[in-house]
Amino acid sequence: SYRPKGIAAVISPWNFPLAISCGMSAAAIVTGNPVLFKPAGPASVVGNTLKEIFVEAGLPDGVFNYLPGRGSVIGDYLVEHPDIAVIAFTGSMEIGHRILSRASAVQDGQTQIKRVIAELGGKNAIIIDDDADLDEAVRQVINSAFAFQGQKCSACSRVIVVEPIYERFVTRLVEAARSLAIGPAENPAYYMGPVIDAAAYKNVVKYVEIAKQEGRLLISRDVPDTGYYVPLTIVEDIAPEDRIAQEEIFGPVLAVMKAHDFE
Repeated sequence: SYRPKGIAAVISPWNFPLAISCGMSAAAIVTGNPVLFKPAGPASVVGNTLKEIFVEAGLPDGVFNYLPGRGSVIGDYLVEHPDIAVIAFTGSMEIGHRILSRASAVQDGQTQIKRVIAELGGKNAIIIDDDADLDEAVRQVINSAFAFQGQKCSACSRVIVVEPIYERFVTRLVEAARSLAIGPAENPAYYMGPVIDAAAYKNVVKYVEIAKQEGRLLISRDVPDTGYYVPLTIVEDIAPEDRIAQEEIFGPVLAVMKAHDFE
């Protein structure tokens, strides 16, 4: 059954700026909820494109409402407003926890408990067992770790490999990473482009240095001098308790970890 709850605040991320925004908004609309849509700042232009698509699709006025702005200015206002019934958020763990906390407080004039749908960041691992097809395993790890410069909550940031095939896998992985073309994202000849902005660049470069301190560098690619390009980085000899094994990076940094056996 499809049961509308009320006004839905859709707070979407800058990565996958059309697909995720469209999915979150369409899910609310198809169940009967009007949407206040606030895209992440760097995705504001794409957010406006989504508005134009919904207008072209024939949505009546007031069903989908485009509300660009800084999260620091309007984020809490939207989350806490008593007329908001549903909050759909995709983004960082930190902001997700803030939204959950603030949405749980009942405001004056609020008539129902707010529902929060939160898809947050993670620290994903791919496990390679000794019977794996290494050609396929390398291809999938490279794609998961470095497509979109690793700027996705589903990116592989740790690959855990059993000892009998470890050396063969690592050799192939490094060669595959060395072959990736890095350059302007608008040119389809390049597999990897820059990260989103200066703040992301600064954060990921910090983690590259941490990775070099905690593990042994397997490869660090040269990148263009202009633009927010972060070196594609792979390190090994990472322990489970290391920061590189624990903290989400949101950039092209991969930790390789060796396991004695599958158990």
